[in-house]
Amino acid sequence: MKKLSKKILQAASVSFALVALCPAAAEASAAKADQGIKMRLVNFKTCVEKSKLGKQEQASFESLKKQMETMLGEKEKTLNEMADKLNDPDYLDSLSPEAETELKRKFRTLSQEASQQQSQYYQAIQQANYKILDKLADVITQASETVAKKYGYHMVMNEEGAYYYDKELDISDDIVSVMDELFDKEAKEPKTPTGSNP
Repeated sequence: MKKLSKKILQAASVSFALVALCPAAAEASAAKADQGIKMRLVNFKTCVEKSKLGKQEQASFESLKKQMETMLGEKEKTLNEMADKLNDPDYLDSLSPEAETELKRKFRTLSQEASQQQSQYYQAIQQANYKILDKLADVITQASETVAKKYGYHMVMNEEGAYYYDKELDISDDIVSVMDELFDKEAKEPKTPTGSNP
């Protein structure tokens, strides 16, 4: 038992001697352990809703939706008018057999066109949505890197990946500020016409 106690005391005195010889190294090691990983979180929705780029992209998306809905609405209105005529026995009686056949043919053709346009509309809306989300994700990533380097964060994550986090870790407003700076900078840069030689 005495031998074991003696060995423990020797080991302790060696470690104290090492600390005494290298106090700077010991302090650096302790500081690093205390520091840990600095991680912050970003709310994607907040960045989209508050940033200039997000607002612009939302407006252009809504404009595209309205344009396509108007186009589909006009075709649907024409189809409903034709359907009413085809369901009206008095109106059909007033037509010649050839005119009735022609009306039915036009209705079928228009129905197929409307169905095709509706399918194309949903595809176009989906593609536009993905394109906007990709663009915003790229800019948020760029802004996150800028903020992380400025404040010495090791990691910036999307808050959707966290089950719980302290609201003080949310740096969405900082990200929005950098996004707006990038947006303003891009707006000031002269646009070169596509297809022209430099």
